[in-house]
Amino acid sequence: MPHPAPSITQLADDLESHGNMLALLMDVSSRDLSPRGKIGLIQLSTAITQEFEIIEKGLKLYRASLTPNC
Repeated sequence: MPHPAPSITQLADDLESHGNMLALLMDVSSRDLSPRGKIGLIQLSTAITQEFEIIEKGLKLYRASLTPNC
């Protein structure tokens, strides 16, 4: 069963949240982190990348929901 398309509001909220996390990554200097902090930074980067892929899928579903079925 196909997943329902997310609302544009949900997509906008997801993108805003994702942008906040990307801004954090840009502001963090890995040289100032402990070894565990560096591992956490790598894990956070991986999670953000995975979340971005989910947002991309949501955008594709949203776009497909706007296309009339012929």
